[in-house]
Amino acid sequence: TGLKSFGRGANKVTVGFIGLSLQDVPMLVSPDEVKGLTFGDEAEAINREVPKLKAEGADAVVVLIHQGGVTKPGKPDSCEDLVGGITPILDKLKPGIDLVVSGHTHWQYVCHYGQSGDGSQILLTSAGVYGKLVTDITLTIDPAKNRVIAKKAHNVIVQSVGYTSGRGDVPNTRLYPRFRADRTVAKYVAAYVEDAKDLIARPVGKISGPAAKPSSESLQGGTLGNLITDAQLAASRKAGAQIAFTNPFGIRAPLDPSPDGTVTFGQIYAVQPFNNDLVTMTLNGSQIYDVIEEGLDDDGVKQVLAPSAGLQFSYDMSRPSGSRLVSLTLNGEMVDPTTDYRVTVVNFLAEGGDGFSTFKQGTDRVRGMIDNEAFQQWIAAVPVRKVPEEERTVKVGG
Repeated sequence: TGLKSFGRGANKVTVGFIGLSLQDVPMLVSPDEVKGLTFGDEAEAINREVPKLKAEGADAVVVLIHQGGVTKPGKPDSCEDLVGGITPILDKLKPGIDLVVSGHTHWQYVCHYGQSGDGSQILLTSAGVYGKLVTDITLTIDPAKNRVIAKKAHNVIVQSVGYTSGRGDVPNTRLYPRFRADRTVAKYVAAYVEDAKDLIARPVGKISGPAAKPSSESLQGGTLGNLITDAQLAASRKAGAQIAFTNPFGIRAPLDPSPDGTVTFGQIYAVQPFNNDLVTMTLNGSQIYDVIEEGLDDDGVKQVLAPSAGLQFSYDMSRPSGSRLVSLTLNGEMVDPTTDYRVTVVNFLAEGGDGFSTFKQGTDRVRGMIDNEAFQQWIAAVPVRKVPEEERTVKVGG
């Protein structure tokens, strides 16, 4: 928590801030990184701090939280059909919150929800993903009444510097504002860019075309998921790997080669920035069925695990939670629930990250190289690495 004052004398107003992560942090990071820490209920923590900030002179209270939701597509300025981890938190908040700045879901929205201290609704915002947007928020505070009398926000599109990739030229547009860089920040960033430029620009190899998830918010791995898992499978063959999986949320950027197909270390690192180790383990077929279902069930955010070449599955989201997997084959043969298979994932998943707890049951574990090193080796091993275009996970039914 913290307080920041604006203005002077009779015009002075004070804003109180409550910052917190989400209760599910242990599912999102490696266990050794949060050892000894306890993550409690978010709403209870917020409600506990509001009266303290008010007692210390806060005229307005702002919550900054790494939890969010998803709104109805095409309606970024409405809370219509808002779903996600943020809603039960908002529903439990006591009066006194004026603004909630949310995140986590990589979604963009500005809307009003619930009830704040003066009976008005809470202003709820989220600025999407990858710095594409910045939320311009205005709170109007009456210093005599010590409360917020008006609040508004809108998401502003932020254009990067124009560039050229394997998808062609990506220039700036006059349809949206362009902003000059802050000189102090630009100078600070430039020093690191200069130091890292040779490493960032180092060519790794060539690929046959762009590779990406269907979208930055996609629950599927797309062609980039195919490419990554094939690299991880190849890197862990000596450990007996037959299958590799990756989680779409761990794929952090598309891979757009230059016009001649070249990709650089900087691009590889943007795709996989976590430096996770590969872990090869033994799971039986039944456990593989279970872990895929964990990405499809209603317990937490859905993710369709991206598999390596040879593994294919179909799923039906209209089926009941826990029984949505329709078919699962390896090299054309049905995966046998009683047969053991060697499976490779990154250590984050191996430790149950993102809710894939079945991976924790894996036995005979062998730790391998870092994920982005495996990716680099796979691309560099041939003159031009073909991007696998086949659809390995197929949605059927509703």
